Amino acid sequence: MYNLNSYNRIVVKIGSAVLVNPKGKIDHVFLANLAKDIAWLRNKNKEVLIVSSGAIALGRKNIALPKNLSLAESQALAAHGQIELMIAWKKHLNKHNIHVGQMLLTPRETELKISANNAKQTLSKLLDVGCLPIINENDTTATDEIKFGDNDLLAAKISNLFNADLLVILSSVDGLYASEADIQNNNASGLIREVSKITAKIKKMGGQASGMGKGGMISKIEAAEICFKNKCDMVITSGNKKKPITGLNAKARATWFIKK
Repeated sequence: MYNLNSYNRIVVKIGSAVLVNPKGKIDHVFLANLAKDIAWLRNKNKEVLIVSSGAIALGRKNIALPKNLSLAESQALAAHGQIELMIAWKKHLNKHNIHVGQMLLTPRETELKISANNAKQTLSKLLDVGCLPIINENDTTATDEIKFGDNDLLAAKISNLFNADLLVILSSVDGLYASEADIQNNNASGLIREVSKITAKIKKMGGQASGMGKGGMISKIEAAEICFKNKCDMVITSGNKKKPITGLNAKARATWFIKK
């Protein structure tokens, strides 16, 4: 089975539903465990980059707005929640002597030549000086990921920009299941362990977008399509584990997208 030893440039994407609890607060247990795993990867001389959702979900805690948000309301929550998001990242990574650098990008900026080159240079310099880049979508000016994607699309495009060889998506589920019933019953036999081609059947398994995160499984499958085009592998696994990333080396439940 696949593990992390084969990869050198790794993008880790964290969904809102994993990072933020139902009360709209940071899940500090999760973030502490993830920080340990990131430190482990860096100690193995892996180049690591983070794509973190959560700003809109965190913004709800202090700003009273209806459940169904308008675009402008979502952008306002993102502007407020982004501050708390970065404070939390800094707090936990500081314990491992890891300095962080924030970048706010849009999927479109990864495709425009000048913007993409500028972003790539910034990423390279942050890594050169030992900083861990933490990227979120620039929700105050962009709209695509707010409407659909929860940063899955951005993470895939950043993986291409970064020339990553692996995108790790930490989700609220172990990976892609054959059916909704398999998810509800935690049926291990229903977990699709490996996907080598994105077919109509695979997309149907992805279902619809969901809950706190806008993307659900379908946007992750679309992210895998982008990765396949750019010779980057992808894995989806649950973030609700003591070792959310390094557990992959111990054959944790996951769906690996490996194009053959």
